[in-house]
Amino acid sequence: MRLALFATLPALLLPAITSAYSGDMTYYTPGLGSCGITNNSNDLVVALSIPMMGNGANPNNNPKCGSWIGIWNPVTKTKHEAQVVDTCFACHYTDIDVSPALFKLVAPHGDGRVHGIDWGGPMVGG
Repeated sequence: MRLALFATLPALLLPAITSAYSGDMTYYTPGLGSCGITNNSNDLVVALSIPMMGNGANPNNNPKCGSWIGIWNPVTKTKHEAQVVDTCFACHYTDIDVSPALFKLVAPHGDGRVHGIDWGGPMVGG
């Protein structure tokens, strides 16, 4: 579901956010991602859904690769940033898959899937 830009995020955290989404957040073990970047479980990284990423013939050339999104948990009122490095093949359109370290920051009491996580960034389209 597409949401209006949420005004509670400070400008310093997301200075150029152009759209915002809400979906489920899960976690995965990063490695060599579709962007051609190798990460580990301690990195603050995110994988977007197949349609959100919109990878072309060579996903390493995707302009979303290396961009940053802001993630907001409306329950805990926590805000974090993550770098887009991979494609989530099991995610629905507005779901995100994050590293274990980021998952613990955003949802410290989450059990592996958290509903209603808001996120957005300048490179994710609208």
